[in-house]
This record gives sequence, structure tokens and C-alpha cells, in this order.
Amino acid sequence: MARSTTEAGAFKIFMDEPVELGGRNGAPSPLDFILAAHAGCLNYMTFFIAKELGIPVSGTEITVRGSLDPAKFAGTDRSVRAGYQSLDVTIHVKSTANADQLAKLKSEVEARCPVSDNLANPTPVHIAMKLSV
Repeated sequence: MARSTTEAGAFKIFMDEPVELGGRNGAPSPLDFILAAHAGCLNYMTFFIAKELGIPVSGTEITVRGSLDPAKFAGTDRSVRAGYQSLDVTIHVKSTANADQLAKLKSEVEARCPVSDNLANPTPVHIAMKLSV
């Protein structure tokens, strides 16, 4: 079954896959959550760093799109990445900032967003699989 529930502290996160991938399309997919986590972290960092820099920001609208080749996932081509080949992000910032302030804010957000860092750089992943009865 493709549907899963993950506990994150006091919260439950539901994930599923589209019907054509064996799911019921009852929740976002794990890959959707990657995009959402990236947008959420960029949003927080934009407000956090803007406040730190004294740049007034009253709102953001963030779009994150991923380019994905499902060949490895499907088992048809193991030479491509299983994950996103690239991500394109647009952050619309509602602000009276000038161009220099916006450039400084963008630079700091790019450098300090933990989710961006995890997506842009290799992160060691150690997976254990154990039988359970």
C-alpha cells in the first residue's frame, strides 16, 4: 500500500501516491512534501532574515517546481537520479525594499535555509531494514 502515516512530534503527516502508482491519491506524495518543506522553510527564513536585516516584509508567495525523470523510480533506467533533477523557486516578496536590500535578503536566505542546504548538498543517509513479524 502506498499510503503512509508519519508521526512528527505531536503531528501526523499523511502521504499517498496517485492511483497509477498504486496509491489512492488521498494525500500529497512524499515528493510533494519535499517541495512543500522547501517552500515553508524559505518562507520562514525570508521573514526571519528580513527582520534581522531591518527589511520590511509583509508577505510572501513562493512557488517551487521540480523536474523529475521517473525512469529510475520505475526501474527502467538506473543511470538517472531517482529524485528531482532540478528545482526552480520563485519567491515573491511583498516589501518596500530596494534592489540592494532584496539582493542581500535573497543571498542570506539561499545561504541559510536548512532545507535548501539539504537539497543542494550531499547528506549522508544511513538506511537499515529489519524483518518484523
